[in-house]
Amino acid sequence: MCSCEEQFGTHYLPHQLRESYCADTNSHVAVTIGFQRDVCRECRGLPIHSFPVAEIHGRTTKIKRYYWRELLKRELELYGEWAAVHGVNPLIASDDAANAARQSAAEQALQEVKRLHETNPKYTFIPEPSQADIISECDVEVVSLQAMYVSDPANRRVRLMWQDQAINVEDFAQLHFRNEGYDSIALESIPFHVLFGIFMWPVIQDPDDERLEVCCFGDRQAYNDGEAGEIIRCHKPDDFGKPGYAKRRKEAIEEHFFESVDADNLEWLFEYWLEPSEKLRQYLWAHRAADIEKAQRLIRILPGEVLIAILRYLVDSYWERYLGWPDLLIFRDDDYFFAEVKSSKDKLSIEQKRWISDNHKALKLPFKLVKIHKLR
Repeated sequence: MCSCEEQFGTHYLPHQLRESYCADTNSHVAVTIGFQRDVCRECRGLPIHSFPVAEIHGRTTKIKRYYWRELLKRELELYGEWAAVHGVNPLIASDDAANAARQSAAEQALQEVKRLHETNPKYTFIPEPSQADIISECDVEVVSLQAMYVSDPANRRVRLMWQDQAINVEDFAQLHFRNEGYDSIALESIPFHVLFGIFMWPVIQDPDDERLEVCCFGDRQAYNDGEAGEIIRCHKPDDFGKPGYAKRRKEAIEEHFFESVDADNLEWLFEYWLEPSEKLRQYLWAHRAADIEKAQRLIRILPGEVLIAILRYLVDSYWERYLGWPDLLIFRDDDYFFAEVKSSKDKLSIEQKRWISDNHKALKLPFKLVKIHKLR
């Protein structure tokens, strides 16, 4: 660790100074020689590398994604100043006053970093492919529809008129394709998590895996029901979901697909493994009955080889690939395609663009982008 961060680290993050880990494998690494001079690129006078974090709710701007370390450091410093004045420990304070002070510190840190970037930028924002780039590069078919948009103050989501009823964009697309003779399922990501949990639990929770550990969390269904629930103890590898896991367990994964997951027998296997996979599915938030039913329908609609290709895609790097799946599956007889539905002003998220790119390169599932424009 670089000595330029010693004062900050020892004061605000002492619990992070004894151990680090490899992001690719989640392997823990002991820190043995502590802080040393001229370790970081900035202290050595070299160009600073940027490591933008993922775009999530509340963290969509490039300032927040690129300057996440600077924001955290300045927020903790400002919050620490408040804590010193009020005689509280910033590492454990959690009352309303402390929470308000932390929020105020975060807002001030954001304004300071914005001014820093305007006057003396630390990072150069890497251009990301636009929606138009992804559509062109991945040869995405765009289905253009038109609808009358209506305002709905009680609902933040875009509302469209279908006959005399106000509905959301996904429902509008489903009704459109129903008129074309298709059936549909509203999907997004969770039904695929159900499939993953059910078909992959024997290898994920293999007792012969030396890196298996126990993780504890609250009962997801009880949480959904607004209840406290019991603590669930679930076995999983400590590197689960990382690219390194698939590399480390390559032989076991291949043996699992060869011996257990039969493309012609997935429906029976789904029922057989539904109960023993429950704890892993709860860990993945893939426990709700409605999502289980959708996953079961996917088995009846999609070819077994396609489902196995999806499982392989997910196990190679689960945490990088579990988001961004399309809104709908549209199908009729042996014809099917996945569809992402967007309103006139809505744009593809980073996860959705990544999925479309991955699908074009690897999965090769039939896919269409449905754009619903305002009727003029």
